[in-house]
Amino acid sequence: MASGDIQSDESLYPIAVLIDELRNEDVQLRLNSIKKLSTIALALGVERTRSELIPFLTDTIYDEDEVLLALAEQLGTFTQLVGGESYVHVLLPPLESLAQVEETIVRDKAVESLRILAPQHSTTDLETYFVPTVKRLAQGDWFTSRTSASGLISVCYSRVSNHVKGELRQLFKSLCQDDTPMVRRAAASKLGEFAKVVEPEYLRQELVSLFTNLANDEQDSVRLLAIEAGISMANLFRHEDLEQQMMQTLRTATEDKSWRVRYVVADKLVELQKAVGPEITKNDLVTSYCALLKDPEAEVRAAAASKLKDFSTHLPADTREQMIMSQILPCVKDMVGDMNQHVKSALASVIMGLSPLLGKDNTLEHLLPLFLSQLKDDYPEVRLNIISNLDCINEVIGVRQLSQSLLPAIVELASDAKWRVRLGIIEYMPLLAGQLGPEFFDEKLSSLCMSWLTDHVFAIREAATNNLKKLVEKFGRDWAQSTVIPKVIQLARDQNYLYRMTCLFAVNALAESCGQDITQRMMLPTVVTLASDPVANVRFNVAKTLQRIYPALDQNALALHVKPCLEKLCQDSDHDVQHFASEALEKTLEAPFSSINYENEHKQDVTRVLMSLNSVALDELSEFLDPQGRLDIKSLALQTLLSLTASKEGRHLLLSSLPNTDPNKSLLSRICRLVFEDVQESIRFDALLFLVNLTGDNELSILNNKQMSITNDFWLQLLKVRILKKNHKPTHCIDDRQYEHADAGCKLLSNITSRTITIDQLNELINHFDKNYPLWFDNVIQAFSTIDYNLKKNNLDYLSAFLVNLTQSKIIRQRLRDNEHLKRLLCFTDQNHSIIRRGSIACILKNCCFDHESHEQLIYHMSNNDDFICSLLLPLTGSTADELTEEENEQLPIDLQYLPSNKQRETDRDIQQILLEAILLLCATKSIREYFRSKQIYLILRQYHQQPNLDFACDRTCERIIQILIGDEDYNVETDNLLELNIPEDLREKFHDSDRKEEENHLNQ
Repeated sequence: MASGDIQSDESLYPIAVLIDELRNEDVQLRLNSIKKLSTIALALGVERTRSELIPFLTDTIYDEDEVLLALAEQLGTFTQLVGGESYVHVLLPPLESLAQVEETIVRDKAVESLRILAPQHSTTDLETYFVPTVKRLAQGDWFTSRTSASGLISVCYSRVSNHVKGELRQLFKSLCQDDTPMVRRAAASKLGEFAKVVEPEYLRQELVSLFTNLANDEQDSVRLLAIEAGISMANLFRHEDLEQQMMQTLRTATEDKSWRVRYVVADKLVELQKAVGPEITKNDLVTSYCALLKDPEAEVRAAAASKLKDFSTHLPADTREQMIMSQILPCVKDMVGDMNQHVKSALASVIMGLSPLLGKDNTLEHLLPLFLSQLKDDYPEVRLNIISNLDCINEVIGVRQLSQSLLPAIVELASDAKWRVRLGIIEYMPLLAGQLGPEFFDEKLSSLCMSWLTDHVFAIREAATNNLKKLVEKFGRDWAQSTVIPKVIQLARDQNYLYRMTCLFAVNALAESCGQDITQRMMLPTVVTLASDPVANVRFNVAKTLQRIYPALDQNALALHVKPCLEKLCQDSDHDVQHFASEALEKTLEAPFSSINYENEHKQDVTRVLMSLNSVALDELSEFLDPQGRLDIKSLALQTLLSLTASKEGRHLLLSSLPNTDPNKSLLSRICRLVFEDVQESIRFDALLFLVNLTGDNELSILNNKQMSITNDFWLQLLKVRILKKNHKPTHCIDDRQYEHADAGCKLLSNITSRTITIDQLNELINHFDKNYPLWFDNVIQAFSTIDYNLKKNNLDYLSAFLVNLTQSKIIRQRLRDNEHLKRLLCFTDQNHSIIRRGSIACILKNCCFDHESHEQLIYHMSNNDDFICSLLLPLTGSTADELTEEENEQLPIDLQYLPSNKQRETDRDIQQILLEAILLLCATKSIREYFRSKQIYLILRQYHQQPNLDFACDRTCERIIQILIGDEDYNVETDNLLELNIPEDLREKFHDSDRKEEENHLNQ
């Protein structure tokens, strides 16, 4: 076959794929194919999109409604894909067909897309292409096309010639007078929009009569839409013209025989009030509003009641109080006793808004009795609506008067038999507290709040603990210490274990608000005591509570109380207690202390410590850090230093105060000696933790100090087993399978080689290791890739982060490929491993793909040619046995074929993105692209791409890979590496703009 034929076949591939998928029996596959039309269009180019893709879509509009809906939505965004605004008219035929289908939602979406495209037409194209489309729709035989035409006339009217405008007005008039109610309804819904673009003289001459006819239509569905349009039109008239042109029709609508029409009038009354002005409001609308408040239909009364506050506020200021008192308030009094709960609820949500309008005297005399009546209403929603708006009346009558009149009713509600009513009262208690103040609150409501902690319904007890937190935030810690905490602690001695658990829940909620001193002095002893509770549920909640509150505690409390308590619970007979205790212990031991920014009190304490310390004080402290020194003094000095690493200020002080002379006696060198030489396990761990925290700040680096260069032997000792003296045990290091703190050591190596290190420093570290410990890299790979290598249950996960940092160096990337170390790491992209391992290995594989010249070595020179690509694709692959046909499975690499139904994809989106970026880097090489096509990895990426709720970044990267694989191969490109292509600056900027717009559109959605 000639090469020209081959290129021709390849150029047809994207459209062939689309045709194949659109004919597939699976609706979901067809739907996903339509959603990705932009990918196909990009692959085809603008000319073939216009000449092939759009005609094909126009001729195949016969699918399921959801597929047509997706197509209508896609076509509205196709302007640039067909060549820009000069060719936007080619999108009209398929959308015209979609605007005529039976399914309403599809028609509406097609009209929406047409409305988007209309402004993109030039004036000439608008009259040549768009207006004829509107005419055909408006004159169609079937009502569906005529309903669609109603929404298109207004968007093109203002830009066409006067002659065409006359034709469009005539078209709209014919739609308003159509025999089919659905068409008249559509026209009525667009009447207000059309009125805004029509010239004023035609508004009076033609559109007012159309409005009058529609407002008197025999169908109530048409009339109610006409009323909405009429209210919009009212804004276009001067107040003096309204009475003559429209008011009679609008006034009649308030008495319409259909309650739906009256409901619309009630719902839109405030908008109408703003449009007609104060004079018509005073003469007409107040009477109409009162009639709506007395309407026989409950829905109308509820809608009118909900507008009470807004309508009253917009009444003319000079007569407002008189009109409310004489006309509106009598109707409101009748509605308080309405038989319908929705009417009463709507009224209760706004009635208090009358208080500021009527003043204190009228409120006390007329409104307060109504409020009391509503507080005692049978329906809880009515009562809650009153409580939620108490701030309105409080501003008018004052808190003392409020407490005397309404508070007894509120207390009664707080003890209601229905728990949802009690729950509603709890939610509004902080609002009441802010209005009443602490003294008045203690007198009237404090005991009530505490009683909720022993409610028999869990939801009430839970809400009560959150309520206490909000109250403490309002009234302060002193109030909590004297009023709340003693009563919470009392619950720990209750015979009912549920209430003892409530005590723990309250501690969880209050710790942050109460601060370190109260938490540590008053609440922590109670929590520790409950660790011996006979009920397992209480004990494991102790573990969860300690995990929650530990950031609010200092190092002494953690060491003396929290850690021993959790260690004891780890030996508990109950498995759940063991689980939560071990989880909490791990958090308190391994979580970086820099996360302790719990509340202002702690920050003030740190500031005081920092102010009192200087380089001299640090030198004095370092004197106590001797492996042979007294344990108690050494431990206290180390804890003091460790607490400084909890804040950025403390870390900065430590690094800036370190002297650059006599490094053997420096603070860092003494800490490093403790890591290896101290006999006490806790000292070794705290010293190591000090270094982990100190190196965990991405803005500070200990390598900039002469005390700790990158070639310091300490880093080598962390890896290498060596004997200090004869008959002594080996030093503690990562190579040592018995090293109990190997994970912390790995984290330290990861920190020291992270962002704060330069590539020159990294290469210097590698050369230093190579010179003094030639087998270091082999041993690191061996330790990491051997399951259960560490016999003290350290998982060495952070060793993978150390390896990621090392692969910044080309030396290490080459060493991984040449010594076949990379093959030992490929299996760790599997879902069975920890997220740290999976993510780090994905980063390592991606880093290896940055070397274009080594792509073929990665793919072809592994033990099995498909190993590398399978390690990237397997986490992105679902069940190929279920998702692909037998023929498609046979074309895949063997490790990806017939994966079972329970095969799960990688769940972490960041890892998915890293793997996709690695594949995209490989696509830069021509031979690798051909290899990918031969292995049909497009099938895997297609199934991955069809997932619902796919992350935006992953979606975009996957689309780019697919575009490369299904697009035409340009044989005229001289380089095999697409990364070396010289892209003109204007095109590069255009691509960046396109990416930014796409991301902005995604964020807006």
